[in-house]
Amino acid sequence: MSFLSIPSQEGTFTTIKNGKSAEQAGSRSPMDNEDHNDDDDEEDDDSEDVRLIPRCSPVPRKRGHSIHDETAEYMQIQLALSDRKRVSFADTTGGDLVDVKEFAALDSDEEEDIAKWEEEEAKYRKPEREPTYHVQPEFTVPSSSALLQAVHSKKVEVEQMSPAENEPLAFSGVIRVLNISFHKAVYIRSTMDNWATYFDHPAEYVQGSHDGCTDQFSFKLSFAPPYITHGSRIEFVVRYETSDGDYWANNSSMNYVVTLLLSYEDDLAQTNDIQEVRGILKPPKVYSMKDDFDSEDEQEKDKAEEAGTSRSGPTAVCPVIVQPEIDIELIEASATT
Repeated sequence: MSFLSIPSQEGTFTTIKNGKSAEQAGSRSPMDNEDHNDDDDEEDDDSEDVRLIPRCSPVPRKRGHSIHDETAEYMQIQLALSDRKRVSFADTTGGDLVDVKEFAALDSDEEEDIAKWEEEEAKYRKPEREPTYHVQPEFTVPSSSALLQAVHSKKVEVEQMSPAENEPLAFSGVIRVLNISFHKAVYIRSTMDNWATYFDHPAEYVQGSHDGCTDQFSFKLSFAPPYITHGSRIEFVVRYETSDGDYWANNSSMNYVVTLLLSYEDDLAQTNDIQEVRGILKPPKVYSMKDDFDSEDEQEKDKAEEAGTSRSGPTAVCPVIVQPEIDIELIEASATT
């Protein structure tokens, strides 16, 4: 049989006969059974209901719970587990999800107590001492004759160094260079962490400083945090760039060093208020062979004077012991009686 042929209907369906119910059979009497026995035999073929069902009909299953039953069961489980925390949202009950409240700032007793505590603490707090900064160069600037000689030999040299005005952490300097070429530049290479890092600062040309052979350039360096403590150092060298080449000045290979010093007014006041403390011991007397020895009486007088001056308290007085008088006759008379 090809797949296009229609299968026969035979064997596809099965017939099911539905007999009468047991209740109808039980309700009949014996007489009726006898009378209608023959009729039933004739009517069996006609009264029987025949239904055709397919052989592949599925087995009927038990009907499941309805949605109402499942909801009721779920509610019973939730009520039984009342100890669990349940989360509900305000919008499910018809409320608002957002609730805005405004609070006004009022003066409370705690703020007053804090203010009083700060006032009392300020009375006993030590005032902050403001340090005074001093910039001290650790090198000497050459004199005029030595400067010109160094400029002609090295082509560049530091001429002047001074603290900057109104800037206690800064200092300025002047550099003298030999006029080798018209195009020239001067840079200051400085460091504050012992050459772990360094920066090149350009120096500015001083207008009208040309004297025929030399020129001047000015610069300014400053201490910066965290290098503003007592003893902080700035080391720098000078680089002079020309068309003929670069020239360096480094203080005879020792670098130019500037140290920051800190001082406080309290320390200066304490040093000024120090007074000389006199000792209680007299200095030893110096004798020489030329001195004449005093007599024994004079030496004793000197010792007495020294003892009198050394004793500042009252002199001790020996107490007088008074002994009572005893009448012996009265004692004997009382003994005989």
